[in-house]
Amino acid sequence: MKVLVVEDDQIIGPNICEYLEENSFLVTLKENGQDGLKEALKNKYDIFILDVMLPLKDGFSIAKEIRENGIKTPIIFLTAKEDLESKERGFNVGGDDYLTKPFKLKELVLRIRSILKRVNKSEILDKIVAGDIILDLGLKEVKRGNKIINLTPKEFMILEYLMKNKGKAVPKKEILEYIWGINNDIWSDVIRAHILTLRKKLNDGFKFDPIVTVRGIGFKFLD
Repeated sequence: MKVLVVEDDQIIGPNICEYLEENSFLVTLKENGQDGLKEALKNKYDIFILDVMLPLKDGFSIAKEIRENGIKTPIIFLTAKEDLESKERGFNVGGDDYLTKPFKLKELVLRIRSILKRVNKSEILDKIVAGDIILDLGLKEVKRGNKIINLTPKEFMILEYLMKNKGKAVPKKEILEYIWGINNDIWSDVIRAHILTLRKKLNDGFKFDPIVTVRGIGFKFLD
């Protein structure tokens, strides 16, 4: 797990880094707010540890810009301030946790692991996995094995619906209603055309076709 620590204290910063490295984290240390923000925007990390009182740019400002750039990486603030107003501000700019100095390094590690565990669980819920196919609802991306399958929005929605109902024969009318908001047999050819293209894309380079036609009903997704 990669951790970015932004801390200007010449004793606390290195101590945090050393302890995190002893606990199998890969750590980068920046000693002022400007360098910390540049690093956060440039490289991918699993969690940010931000001191609040920093030279050049404070931790709250860093967090605000991180969130404005669409980065959802968890943030833990470190500060000597114990007042409720400061904590409230930290959470309002996108912080996930708030640790008041002085603190035990073991507590910091426990909080990091707790947050990462929670984040990883939510990421799992954003993915549908069936056989060798992974459908990522957050990224709107489909992978089969190591191959990314490029789908249109409608193809993605059809695959999502079939995978959510895997093992079940899904009527064509049900798919029409879910994707297009209509329930009319006249549109059956549209469904068939989309399924045909979807199958070609999914099965290119693979032997097993996970989508089967259920005669007189519709389609079924198999693991």
